[in-house]
Amino acid sequence: MALAPTQLGGSVTYVIVDGNSMEPHFRFGDLVLVRTETAYSVGDAVIYQNAEMGRYVFHRITGTELGHFILKGDNNSWLDSYQPVQDEIIGKLWVHIPKLGKVFEWVRLPINMAIMVALLGGVFMSGAILKPNKSGGETNKPPKNFKGLREGGLYVSIFLSLFFLGLTIFTFTKPLTVSKSGIPYQQEGSFYYTATGTPGVYDTNIIRSGEPIFPKLTCFLNVGFTYNLLAAQAQGVSGIHQIYARVMDDQSGWQRTIPLSSQTAFSGNSYFSMSTVDLCQVESLITLVEQETGLHPNTYSLDIIANVAVAGLIEGSPINDTFTPILAFKFDKMHVYLANNDPKVEALHSLKQGLAGGSELQKNTFSIFGLNPTVGTIRTIALIGFIFSLMGLFFIGLQFYQAAQQSEDALIRLQYGGMLVDVYEQSLAPTSSTIDVTTIDNLAKLAERQGAMILHMTQNFLHYYLVQINGTTYRYVVTAGKKGTLENKAPETAGIHEENKPIQIEAEPVQEKQPQNEISEYVTNENKDDSVNIEIETEAAWRKIQSDAANYLNSHPKNKRIEANPSHQEAAEYMIQTGNIEFDMPESSAETFMLRKIKI
Repeated sequence: MALAPTQLGGSVTYVIVDGNSMEPHFRFGDLVLVRTETAYSVGDAVIYQNAEMGRYVFHRITGTELGHFILKGDNNSWLDSYQPVQDEIIGKLWVHIPKLGKVFEWVRLPINMAIMVALLGGVFMSGAILKPNKSGGETNKPPKNFKGLREGGLYVSIFLSLFFLGLTIFTFTKPLTVSKSGIPYQQEGSFYYTATGTPGVYDTNIIRSGEPIFPKLTCFLNVGFTYNLLAAQAQGVSGIHQIYARVMDDQSGWQRTIPLSSQTAFSGNSYFSMSTVDLCQVESLITLVEQETGLHPNTYSLDIIANVAVAGLIEGSPINDTFTPILAFKFDKMHVYLANNDPKVEALHSLKQGLAGGSELQKNTFSIFGLNPTVGTIRTIALIGFIFSLMGLFFIGLQFYQAAQQSEDALIRLQYGGMLVDVYEQSLAPTSSTIDVTTIDNLAKLAERQGAMILHMTQNFLHYYLVQINGTTYRYVVTAGKKGTLENKAPETAGIHEENKPIQIEAEPVQEKQPQNEISEYVTNENKDDSVNIEIETEAAWRKIQSDAANYLNSHPKNKRIEANPSHQEAAEYMIQTGNIEFDMPESSAETFMLRKIKI
């Protein structure tokens, strides 16, 4: 709230110093923050709106007079000609930051702003921002979701499309040609006036510039005007000039023009003219107007205006300009005096800047990293870049679409390939519980938040995606195959075990139908090799298998023939290692019944 600008309802105005009138304390490019105050005093550095110049001025208050403030630049030797009232003062100096204004000026250039926004967008899109971990101490980079070429190409294409689109819009808002930078020149005009004085009323018998004139003492006011064109290598300079007086009532807007000289031609960089104003005639005119109209203002304005039109060449570039300086008086029935309360140079002198050859056109250019390409060149590059980036987006999007049509597994690998780790079932750590999530996106969010990877394995025509966190397995399962159809693919692992869940075991005989017994509960699908893989998680389960197997062998009729034929009787071997049991059958036993795969 303290730094809120006035445009947003605050009380702070941000100003960049442009000039040297306040040196050495305030220099070009400094940032100045001013705040609106209820009162201002002598010595305050303030910003005010100069109605004559049509711009804001940053100067220091040196005095006050009749509700107006007198201001002056610290580096100036003269006072400001314009004296604002309090409503015209924007604010008083609050904070001064040297050189920061140049940074704001650089950022405010459209091309620089576009570059900064593009770079910032690239940082966000590339995932360069660090996220705090769960402990809050260190920071971890989240897993990136686009390590593949297609994923990276997609983001690069989006970035380039937005960049070239913005650059195209920007270049089409700029003209291809601009006025050629001209050669600077300056027109200068100086007034002075004299009148016959009365000894005893004035110091001398001549009234000089800056002193009031009393029509009762003298009726004639002599006004001189000097014109100068200040420029290097000026050639063929000529023009016309004329001086006239204008009497005006500021309240009603009434005015009357009195020619003081006819239009006169001149040649060269300077000329001098002299005219006389009949103050008694002006007074008679005012009396007539008051009688006819009933107006009775206290004061009138009396302006002496020099109208100059000049043409010529400056360093070969043409100029065709006008100059209209004004010497302003106030007039009442008692005396005539300068309208400006400061009877010094600024009331009598006028300046006007100009550029020669400004009407010539040249190609519009930009300054980028020391280069100056034209707007047309940048526009062409932007259009070509935008078209090619759109083509890249189309082809990458087509690949995404084709991958999505193949299977959900292919789409998951396309989206989260950088987060997937293919594993076997035996490498999974046992967990206390398993939670199925509804979408792969939810599973990816869990992995990103915990800084973990997504474990992937394929078993029994299904793809399992797992994230193990604090003893809990979060799982998402999809069907293998194109568009959800099953493929004739053997399972890669023995499956997923989970604790505290019901055991489901199936039995399928090889040669003949088996009688129902307890051992059949532990028999599962066929295994292609000559072994039975048994995974046992508890000792009680193992003891039950031994008991059921003994009962089965004793009750099966073919087992008696094996015992009666010693040549075929070979001991069966159980190999137990890390909880996995493999049962190797003797090759010489043709009558032996083979159990399939058992899972517990």
